[in-house]
Amino acid sequence: MADAAAAAPRNLLDAVPGLKQVGLLVGVAAAIAAAIWLVLWSQGPNYTVLYGQLSERESGQVMDALTASGIDFKLNPAGAIMVPEAKLQDARIKLASQGLPQSDAMGMDLLQKDSSFGTSSMMERLRYQAMMETELARTITKLQGVESARVHLAMPTPSVFVRDSHRATASVFLQLYPGRQLDPGQVAAIVHLVASSVPDLTANDVTVVDQSGNLLNSPDQSPEAAATNRQFAYTRKLEDSYQQRIVALLEPIVGPGRVHATVTADVDFTVAEETHENYDPKNTAVRSEQESSDVRTDGGAAMGIPGALSNQPPGTTGAPALPGASGPGQANAANAAPGSAKTATGAAANGAPGAAAGGATTATPTENSSTSTRNFEIDRTLSYTKQPEGIVKRLNVGVVLDDWQKVGPKGKVTAVPMSAQDIQRLTKLVSDAIGLQSSRGDQISLINQRFESGGPLPPVEQPPLWERPWVLQLAKQLVGALLVLLVAFLVLRPLMKSLTAAGPKRAAGALGADLAGDQLTLSGQAQAPAIKLAPSFEQQIAAARALVIQDPKKAAQVVKDWVADG
Repeated sequence: MADAAAAAPRNLLDAVPGLKQVGLLVGVAAAIAAAIWLVLWSQGPNYTVLYGQLSERESGQVMDALTASGIDFKLNPAGAIMVPEAKLQDARIKLASQGLPQSDAMGMDLLQKDSSFGTSSMMERLRYQAMMETELARTITKLQGVESARVHLAMPTPSVFVRDSHRATASVFLQLYPGRQLDPGQVAAIVHLVASSVPDLTANDVTVVDQSGNLLNSPDQSPEAAATNRQFAYTRKLEDSYQQRIVALLEPIVGPGRVHATVTADVDFTVAEETHENYDPKNTAVRSEQESSDVRTDGGAAMGIPGALSNQPPGTTGAPALPGASGPGQANAANAAPGSAKTATGAAANGAPGAAAGGATTATPTENSSTSTRNFEIDRTLSYTKQPEGIVKRLNVGVVLDDWQKVGPKGKVTAVPMSAQDIQRLTKLVSDAIGLQSSRGDQISLINQRFESGGPLPPVEQPPLWERPWVLQLAKQLVGALLVLLVAFLVLRPLMKSLTAAGPKRAAGALGADLAGDQLTLSGQAQAPAIKLAPSFEQQIAAARALVIQDPKKAAQVVKDWVADG
């Protein structure tokens, strides 16, 4: 009887139909599996995007590298590779050490490909152009602030005709990192980098555009406008330099944030060239001297052009000379006035023709001449001066200082105005520091004025609690634990309760069936029908005791049901 009572709970499922048994088993298994999955999900790491928008070739290379490094990863439906958040930086460093991800386009690798025998010159030229574009893009990407770059080259076909020749042009597209911006110097560096890498390409034919569609350079800008922008940038840089020097000088004295300075510079960008040549007449020296002397004597010799009749003294031509007759010269001398006679005598003394008509002998005429030439060197100074552009003509400086901050005995801070001596001393300090010159009209104005403070700075706001990384992980664990409890109490518990709710009644029915199954047969009458005997009171008491010992809860439930029915 005790064995029958012990076997009764094991046969409880025998009374349940087969379909219901299968449903209960499937439900229990699903609940257990869901609980296990929730536990694993809550304890699993958070995955974040490592790289997105990669090509299939790059994605394969990255996944192979992650597998070799032992880093778990996932590939979401959008094609992005995801890794555990705790290993994000480690994965990026390992991939960067291997040069991944790299661009899908090929640069110098194109030249390593085997070129077929039938490749045309046009294909070779296009391959060279693609290689140049890719290599320039890779170089530009190395600059700080540039995430990616693309270069487009327009290289015309060379022509032997001058009128058909065209210059090369280039366009550069830059993808900058969020919050980054290139200064004009970096843009100019990119322009000159591209222009210097391509033959027959000038800087004016290069265009640079960012991801927002902003034109970063102005290749069509006139030289005058470009010079104006350059001069304005130089002036602003010069003024900022003076301001920073003033603030850096006075902040340690007055206190951080208690100095405001403004500098206005008048800069002359005129380019002047001057040439000066000076002579000093007091400083002279003889460079060269030349003297010549000429003495000429007239001794009756023929002079002049050889063969000329004028070189001979005048004689009688035509009629013969008569004795006692006077010649033409004598007649002229006799008929002349006394003054004229004196003049004629002087002419005869000088050797005039016809003066020896009377046959008198005169002195030989002589002519003397001398020439002297002296060259002097005078002290001369020749100077060539070219004034550079960007000369500071005048500086106007304005400085405002806050009051002195005095700390009292109890730690209380009070503001004390500056004295006239302090202002004068600080003015002299600033003037000497930035090199003010009164000769060119520089001015400085330094005043003391109490600053209006806006109160203490508010504390830095912390990010919301739900945006912190550890909160998400804790929330996952809490949600997982809650779902496990819900599965246990809402699925497993009702299933188990449905199996054990009718246990006492079915146990009692099974016990009666077992007791009724006891049969007594008469000896020698094996073929006689079995006689069923009702269990005795002692047997029922023993079965009840066994049931109470085996499952006290069920026995208590049976007693409660009896009391409720009574």
